[in-house]
Amino acid sequence: MPKVKQFDEVEVLRKAKDVFTEKGYNGTSMDDLVQATGLSRSSIYDTFGDKHGLFLRTLDQYKTAQLDDLTQLQAKTDSPKKKIRIIFDYTVKDILTDEERKGCMLVNASIEMSCVDKVIAKAALESMEEMEGHLYMLIKEGQAKGEIAKKASPKALARYLYNSLMGLRMVGKSRPDADALRETVKVTLSILDE
Repeated sequence: MPKVKQFDEVEVLRKAKDVFTEKGYNGTSMDDLVQATGLSRSSIYDTFGDKHGLFLRTLDQYKTAQLDDLTQLQAKTDSPKKKIRIIFDYTVKDILTDEERKGCMLVNASIEMSCVDKVIAKAALESMEEMEGHLYMLIKEGQAKGEIAKKASPKALARYLYNSLMGLRMVGKSRPDADALRETVKVTLSILDE
């Protein structure tokens, strides 16, 4: 008879995320994961395959949770321009509430692992392309509604905004200054104005 899992997988992934985000992939040992999750090594291997498998599942869960949060926040308005603002406000709030300055798991993984792990590099690229695609659609819609300036193509603006988001993440990890971050967002989003 197969064993029945006796743990909450979402909670395990949340705890693993905290360790991976704090220590990085290479700095996290199996002992760290056993201690943080409360699972035995065999449970981790049986459920996730290995550390790499657990990392990928954790990364996917992290991305899904962030997208779910943004989707809920953006559902409160029909304005594409306001939806873009929500993305930036969410990012600033995320940076400012990160008291331990762990940073964004996706950004950290991309920086640490993209050059040495093709699977993680692919996951980071897919995440980048999804966010750029989302920004592109919002910009295109905003330009059609007359909310967003047509100074540049939706694709160019989406790339610019995505790069700005990643810049906020990087700067915010080292210097989480609320006024500076908000000022940067204000200047960044001014490119959308007519």
